[in-house]
Amino acid sequence: MQFDLARTRFSLSACARGFGLAFALATTAPAFAAPPVEAEERKAVIGQPATIEAFPQTVTLSGVRDARQLVVNGKYGDGSVRDLTGVVDLKVEPAGVVDLQEGGYLRPKKNGNATVTVRANGKEVRVAVTVAGMDKVTPVSFRRDVIAAMNVGGCNMGACHGTPSGKNGFKLSLRGFDPAADYLQLTREQFGRRTGKHDPEQSLLLLKGVGRVPHEGGQRFGATSVPGEVVTAWLAEGLKDDAPTLPAVKKVEVTPPARLLKAPSKWQQLGVVATFADDSQRDVTRLTNFSSSDPSIADVTPTGMVEFKRSGEVAILCRYLEELVAVRITYLEPRDGFVWPKPTETNFVDTHTFAKLKQMSIAPSELSEDHEFVRRAYLDCIGRMPTTDEAKAFLADKDAKKRDKLIDALVDTPEFADFWALKWADVLRSSRKTIQVKGSYGMQAWLRGHFLKNTPMDKIVQEVITANGNSYSNPPANYYRIAKDPTALAETTAQLFLGVRMQCAKCHNHPFERWSQDDYYGMAAWFARVRTKPEPTIGAKPNGAVTAEVVFTARDGEVNQPRTGKQMKPRYIGTGDADVKPSEDRRAVLAAWLTSSENAFFSKSVANRVWFHLMGKGIVDPVDDFRDSNPSCNDELLDALAKDFAKNKFDMKVLVKTIMKSRTYQLSAQPNDSNRDDNKYFSHAVTKLLTAEQLLDAICDFTAMPEKFAGLPVGTRAIQLPDGEVNHPFLKAFGQPARELACECERESDGNLAQALQLINGPTVNEKVRGANNRLGKLLAAKMKDDEILNELYFAALGRAPFADEKQIALDHVAKRDDKRKAWEDLVWALVNTREFLFRH
Repeated sequence: MQFDLARTRFSLSACARGFGLAFALATTAPAFAAPPVEAEERKAVIGQPATIEAFPQTVTLSGVRDARQLVVNGKYGDGSVRDLTGVVDLKVEPAGVVDLQEGGYLRPKKNGNATVTVRANGKEVRVAVTVAGMDKVTPVSFRRDVIAAMNVGGCNMGACHGTPSGKNGFKLSLRGFDPAADYLQLTREQFGRRTGKHDPEQSLLLLKGVGRVPHEGGQRFGATSVPGEVVTAWLAEGLKDDAPTLPAVKKVEVTPPARLLKAPSKWQQLGVVATFADDSQRDVTRLTNFSSSDPSIADVTPTGMVEFKRSGEVAILCRYLEELVAVRITYLEPRDGFVWPKPTETNFVDTHTFAKLKQMSIAPSELSEDHEFVRRAYLDCIGRMPTTDEAKAFLADKDAKKRDKLIDALVDTPEFADFWALKWADVLRSSRKTIQVKGSYGMQAWLRGHFLKNTPMDKIVQEVITANGNSYSNPPANYYRIAKDPTALAETTAQLFLGVRMQCAKCHNHPFERWSQDDYYGMAAWFARVRTKPEPTIGAKPNGAVTAEVVFTARDGEVNQPRTGKQMKPRYIGTGDADVKPSEDRRAVLAAWLTSSENAFFSKSVANRVWFHLMGKGIVDPVDDFRDSNPSCNDELLDALAKDFAKNKFDMKVLVKTIMKSRTYQLSAQPNDSNRDDNKYFSHAVTKLLTAEQLLDAICDFTAMPEKFAGLPVGTRAIQLPDGEVNHPFLKAFGQPARELACECERESDGNLAQALQLINGPTVNEKVRGANNRLGKLLAAKMKDDEILNELYFAALGRAPFADEKQIALDHVAKRDDKRKAWEDLVWALVNTREFLFRH
């Protein structure tokens, strides 16, 4: 018994054949996308195109291993475009020159000319095909073909043999970033090799890959697929490596580069062409690894066919070897009876947000009520609830511009500086564990001072990056005490100020982004000459005493790329190497580039971070993870925010006011029928649990019982704490970060049992609810009427008066109890535990 693996025949042993059949029967193939096959369904997808077109318009196939993926588009009278590749009729004439495979994939058979005729509902287009070079020997390329085949099969991914320790004694470089090491592993390694030159058909690389012998990872590619073919042929040809002169990949292009689809067209075929350093080109569609940024919206097959499951947007990542291209595809389904409500637009934030919502057939929620807005604005902007007087005054104000005026006033309060200093101190990792108590106090005061003065963000970041001197007298110098290694500084700086997570590129080229090891160590080279030394002291230093450190720039210091040994020049990520004069401080050059108005990384990163804090979710989310595989939900909105931020000289207050004054920010959290499932496009306000510091301060404000923090003045608010080492159990339960990561993700917001226990029976809540001199005690002592007490409590907790049903229930409860104080305490406790109190909404 024999099996044909695309032009190369091997004979399997009876044992292998028997197991292969059993394994094939026991293995369920994954369900991949596929256009309809029934004639009526195909006809419905095709519809009535005005024209059809095929890409490429002419095809030249050179040699036995060449191929070409056709992509067929239909253009319609309404301006829309549909992918028809999988539903058109294709015919080749004359027969025998080219093999037309499923999905419009062309393979050469013999030298000559042929024509592929494409027909769709009466429309027709012809593609001329020329086949040449079939008489020439075309060996398989290990580095272009076999490595790519293992990428497609996932053999070298991080969860499989691409892990640093390998799997079951077999180790490959992650995503094939080190083909030389992979070649040695496959062909020379004494215990790990999975190939055999003398008996290639028994090579485990093939048998396990096609699922013919037991394999923990299952079948990785089909025996007759292109990856299966190239592995088979490479084994048969004697396991040859490529010549050192093999031209490298110069670029990869994908057809189409982007696409907007409308129902019923929910499929899109992709075609991938690689251009090499010698300017030769080759179709590599079926040697490309495809993945979807959101498989719940759309999946993609190994052959590049995308199928949408529901309306939405995805980025399809197309990786050939080390080149990565992201294709953005949007699919829209008409919503029955949907009518765009034409909401009022306040500024460009609304223009771009509503344009996206209209495109997605999602109607925004109504405007929030005044009591919802005033509480939200205070909490988001300055970190605390409005007082009863502030809430009442706002609700009573009849000025049509009162919301704008409130926002203008809030950004100029001292609490604004407190709150935003806390946010940046979190991600800058200001903590006494690394910079001592004096350092953490100094860092907080330095940040707060800048926000009070409204120092532009570019100036603040420049101070951090270029900081020198004593870490106590110059607080931003603590940045170099928290992270001292050039690589750690590169990672932190890129993540905080550019929104780029480069950690993966430390050991290998980034598997899901364009960043390489050269980019990583080029970024580290900016910090290669930063040094620290203990602060000089006079006299003996007490045992265990820790003093400040002095940060300075040394005259020498370089970073080498560990894999190549190359000494790296400082590099602007995404741009290229920098030419820094020997007399220049590298960090000053970096700071100037990083904060330049021309550097979109910086303006987008900061604008997105501020948007996240005000809106509850980033336009790019997570906020510090900008990459092609994690696309923004609204490119136009993010671009406009970044440009406006740079235009206004990186003024934080202007950015905050621009966002908060938009109708988008002021939408209600109450969803409507069309946006109930939307958690991406900001069609309604995001509800989220108050942060640990906000919630503790809110309970203190509501009960009028300030918290006492050890070693700090009476009246210190939680948002004014210098770091998270106060060790307050309530704050820890509600996710106060330890400031060990330069990431917003360290602040936990998910509910847990510890939080429930704190709210239900924790000492913090109980002591404040029962305190004799708390707000309730003072209201009772003033001999106020029950309905007046209730009104005051509701305004203090929720910024509004009680609704009629709430009022009736509360007053009935108080009337039934003999111990009025206990009855009112029940109500105070109940208000603290309402979602309306606990959540920003």
